[in-house]
Amino acid sequence: MNFTHELESINFAILNGAFDVAEKAWSALKPVTPAEQRTKAHYEGILAFQRGKVALAKQLFESAVRGYGENVNLLRDLVICQYHLRDMSGFRTNLETLEQRLQNLNAKLSARSLFECNVMVGKFLEEEARLAPAQECYSQALRHAQNPRQRLRALIQKARWCALYQPVGALSALYRELISVGKEQMTRDLHIELEHSLMLIEIRLVGVDHAWQRVLPLLADTDDMDRRLLVFDYAEGVLALDLDLDEDVLRIMNEFTELDPFESLIRKLAQETLEPDAKIQALTLLATQVPWASYLRLLCLATNKETSTNVRQELNRKIQLIVRSLDPTSQTLWNQRLKQQLQAPEVRLEYSTRQRSLAVQGRNVDLSKKKISLQLLGGLAGKPELSVDEAIALLWQSDFSPEHYHRLRMGVHRLNSLINKVTGLGKVIEVDSQTVRLRPEVRLKLVDEAFSGELLDL
Repeated sequence: MNFTHELESINFAILNGAFDVAEKAWSALKPVTPAEQRTKAHYEGILAFQRGKVALAKQLFESAVRGYGENVNLLRDLVICQYHLRDMSGFRTNLETLEQRLQNLNAKLSARSLFECNVMVGKFLEEEARLAPAQECYSQALRHAQNPRQRLRALIQKARWCALYQPVGALSALYRELISVGKEQMTRDLHIELEHSLMLIEIRLVGVDHAWQRVLPLLADTDDMDRRLLVFDYAEGVLALDLDLDEDVLRIMNEFTELDPFESLIRKLAQETLEPDAKIQALTLLATQVPWASYLRLLCLATNKETSTNVRQELNRKIQLIVRSLDPTSQTLWNQRLKQQLQAPEVRLEYSTRQRSLAVQGRNVDLSKKKISLQLLGGLAGKPELSVDEAIALLWQSDFSPEHYHRLRMGVHRLNSLINKVTGLGKVIEVDSQTVRLRPEVRLKLVDEAFSGELLDL
């Protein structure tokens, strides 16, 4: 077996998580040329990174660059380490260098190097909120793909990009192709990437329950980094739709002992533990710790969940200030995504007590076994904001108690989830410690006689 074939074997073992096998094969490598020696040094860093020793991997990549000269693949993996270590200054400096090298050496690089670097540079540009150049990199990677596995990797990136920033048009065709891919010969890392992209698509176009059922079986047999990726990106997607997370998801989020800054703030937003001043302070500190796309996504999420008009306006101004620094196409893409979350169009709901149903955008939500939901809708139709005391009195003819408040919150959550499952809409009713209210863009109308049915526990 020659050196190239030995490397392929090592790479396959790494991708399947067989690190001991890969390390043993790496130790047996006998490089002859300087290029082979550089490659062996490179793979030492790759093994360290895959074992979770990111700082050591960074040192090994830097040592290989000093010893054997600059190489686009080495530089690419060095940037990956800086990203994971949250060295954003070094990450951005070397990303700019890598982007320039890729352009200058385009005619000299092998098809494989062009494919690998375009995939990774696309990811980095996307993380820096440069959405249009990232999309072009993924298209370039697809053009340079030389086999079905490379084509699949490029399609996965394009699908994830579309799910996050442009969930229209080509996404349906991408989903149809990806969902039909056989997983028998797929490496572990590619399987995780595929399921991650499918999850993001399903959150936005199918339903959050369907997406969670895709994630759940993967959590028992993945490493900590991949589990966090799946769980926290799922949580962000659900919160972006203004839906509450199920208790099982919150429990899993709380089981992680180490979180990066993005994940930490997602958990706090999900738990609603931040007051407005603390939220602004946390978001201010976060700017030095995460890439711009992650920062914008968190700003948007925090703004959308904020009830204070002044704080919402302040955060929205910050979002616009950052977005305006980007190229025109990326600005348009970001503003489209932010508009979907921050400036939702008017939503008209019509409910019938006679038919025990709710009509939303031409679809009917069956409320035949949800009498309390119908009664709550009746109260909100007459007055789009009720105090918690008024809502409890309406539903149970009782004074406030912690038990009734918990039942009220769970009832609102179930109704929102039911509406989402049928229509794909995000949260239409909000509840906090003081009030129960319709979202500002929601218009609720009763289309027949007032409801006078018997009370029923949630």
